[in-house]
Amino acid sequence: MSSGAGRPRAASVGSLLTRTFAALVVLIVISGAAGIAASELQARSVRELDDHVIPMRLVNSELRDVMADAQRALRGYLLTADGRFLDGYDTAVQEFPDVAARLDGMVLTSAERVAVATQLDRAEAWWALATQQRLVPPRSDQAVEYAEHGKNLFDAYLTENEALDDTFAARAAHLGARSERLRHTAQGALIAVTVLATALAGAGGAYTRRRITRPLDRLTAVLGELTGGKLNARVPPRNGPAEVRAVSEAVNVLAREIERNRRDEQEMNRMREAARELGIVVRTHLSVEDLLAEASAGLGRMLGAEHVVIRFASGAAGSATRWCTRGAEGRCDRLAEADPGWLIDGAAQGTVWAVEDVRAGLEPSVPESERRGFREAQASGVFSIVFGNGTENLGVVTLMVAGDSPPWSRGEIRMAESIVADLGHGLHQARLYETEQELVSRLKEIDDVKTDFMSTVSHELRTPLTSIAGYVEMLQDEDPGPINTGQARMLDVIARNTARLRGLIEDMLILSRIEAGTFRASRTAVDLTELVRGVHAAIVPAAAKAGVSLTVVAEGDLRLHVDRDQIDRVLANLVSNAVKFTPAGGAVTVTARRADDQVVIVVEDTGIGIPAAEQDQLFTRFFRASNASHLVVPGTGLGLAIVHAIVRNHGGTITAVSAEHAGSTFTVRLPAGDRTHR
Repeated sequence: MSSGAGRPRAASVGSLLTRTFAALVVLIVISGAAGIAASELQARSVRELDDHVIPMRLVNSELRDVMADAQRALRGYLLTADGRFLDGYDTAVQEFPDVAARLDGMVLTSAERVAVATQLDRAEAWWALATQQRLVPPRSDQAVEYAEHGKNLFDAYLTENEALDDTFAARAAHLGARSERLRHTAQGALIAVTVLATALAGAGGAYTRRRITRPLDRLTAVLGELTGGKLNARVPPRNGPAEVRAVSEAVNVLAREIERNRRDEQEMNRMREAARELGIVVRTHLSVEDLLAEASAGLGRMLGAEHVVIRFASGAAGSATRWCTRGAEGRCDRLAEADPGWLIDGAAQGTVWAVEDVRAGLEPSVPESERRGFREAQASGVFSIVFGNGTENLGVVTLMVAGDSPPWSRGEIRMAESIVADLGHGLHQARLYETEQELVSRLKEIDDVKTDFMSTVSHELRTPLTSIAGYVEMLQDEDPGPINTGQARMLDVIARNTARLRGLIEDMLILSRIEAGTFRASRTAVDLTELVRGVHAAIVPAAAKAGVSLTVVAEGDLRLHVDRDQIDRVLANLVSNAVKFTPAGGAVTVTARRADDQVVIVVEDTGIGIPAAEQDQLFTRFFRASNASHLVVPGTGLGLAIVHAIVRNHGGTITAVSAEHAGSTFTVRLPAGDRTHR
């Protein structure tokens, strides 16, 4: 036996190359499979995001909008008693079951089912309370209590709604992160293949370096560019042996897939952001004309349409709106004039009618006016979406592209559906706002006419009233001749009522000047002590006659720079009111004192008081407390409104604390010193 017996035979170059290429082929197959698997997993992540996560977030947001509309409408009705708010509430009542059913029908996992069920339970709890709220009298104490309880229930619902939205946001972030990890994994696998292939090529010798290494260098360069973010980099064709070419092709396929996925993802993100912004505009715009213009232009730009036409159903308020991209061929006026009833009648809101190429022919049900409209606009691809508000179909939105433009994807149509779904609600809100603005304008005109009427009537009454007062005074002085006792009593009654009427006219004139913005104060140096004592002297006879004790206390330096007549009117009104509303045996106390840089006047009585529910109206014109009206206490309801205006005109404040059957306390605070206020 020779010395070499038993040794393993040395591997030949061919076997080395065979093993090298075999190993390389295996690596290529594994790399390609990993790339395809990564691409498939990435595609699944995108599909889950598009087909489940985003739609469910949109429906969840829609449910929140419906609940928010209902809550705002119901609170508006309970706080204002305006029945028009109930339209929004009734619309939300009709929309809620459909949206809730759609959200529940989209559940895929047990966690989602629990979250959705919890949210809907919170919503149902709010609706149960809302049903009770709907029945209580608006602006009542019970309505306020229900409103607070309803807010707590609504906040509980919002917490669950936002938690579900956060869950889907986290899921979307997770899918994006998983897609990114898959991309890095695929790139890492390709880099590993390249490194191993280079090592095997070096071991194969010069032939391997010449035939394999150089092509692999080019392949490595492309992979580096891809890793660096240059997703349009590609390996040149005919790059080395068949095995290397296979790897290059796999790399190119993977690069194209990654580039396409990245481009699709960026486009979807752009469209989602555009849809979100446009949805906000559609839901919040307060001008019908501007809303339609924004909606049509936004849809056209977002989806790359040449023409967008918004038409209304016959009988629905509104006219067609058309939008065309700059430089678009054809016109859409004829389509705007075509009756969309064939699309709207009997169709559900959100119904989509789409044709990839109308030039290839249309179904017989399409009217000739619609066909002519497409031809005039030179349209190729078309899709229309029915929109409405509540159960009413309002119209249809039609988008068109021209030439050989690719048809819209399913995701793009869904984006359009979500925006168009908000269009009907936005139109309803905009029309309500415009109607409200018109009503406010008309009410202001009525109020101005009323103010002018009051001012004119007051001025016209002064002249004959002055004449009456003069003649009464002459009769009382017996200038025309002596009068008997009965006649004197009659003249006293006439004089008292003349003075009362003169006071009422003066109040109306002052109120007219306040409302006209011409009420001003002529300030001079005044000692408030003198005014307080003067009012006491004037009113004490009436207080004594009514069996009410009247006490005045003036302390300290009470000098002010004010309009003497106006402040005297404030004191006279407050003190006479206190006496008038205090039963016999009661007491009225007037206190004036200095407090830092203010003078404080307090008028306190033990009278009938003011009901708590009516105190917020105390300083409004023509206000009369219900207990005062019940007791037939005379008055016009103008005094406190004038007092409030005078105090405010002097830069001061007036507050009232009162309890029914327990008296009232009015506190006036005026700036002290020589300061000028307007």
